[in-house]
Amino acid sequence: MKLAGAACVLGAALWGWRRGVRERRRRWDTLADLVRLLDRMSEEIRLRRTSLPRLLRQLAADRGPDCRSFCAAAAGVMERGEPLESGWRSAAEVLPLAAEDREVLAELGSSLTGDEEQVCKAVSLTRDSLARSLE
Repeated sequence: MKLAGAACVLGAALWGWRRGVRERRRRWDTLADLVRLLDRMSEEIRLRRTSLPRLLRQLAADRGPDCRSFCAAAAGVMERGEPLESGWRSAAEVLPLAAEDREVLAELGSSLTGDEEQVCKAVSLTRDSLARSLE
């Protein structure tokens, strides 16, 4: 009986440990995807001046599921004509990131309007902050 109880406790501990590893891996993968997305976004805004909804849909194509759903949600909000800031924030809030990283990404939504230089600067600052968290 004691041996069965010990096996159950050990199994539960192993299950919890593996779940934690999977969650950390998902968070790291999502952060890495977002850093690459913001890199490309900054380049595309500077060089091609692609509209943001179309740009998000293009860049999401080769990203992981969390980043892809974030891009789709943000692009959908803009295509429906809703305010960019609130849509971007709500899309960022569901990402599996630390609270500080979600807040940094959510704040970017308010900086995506204006001239090209301001937008690129805001994207770069957000990218740098997320890259530091990834390290």
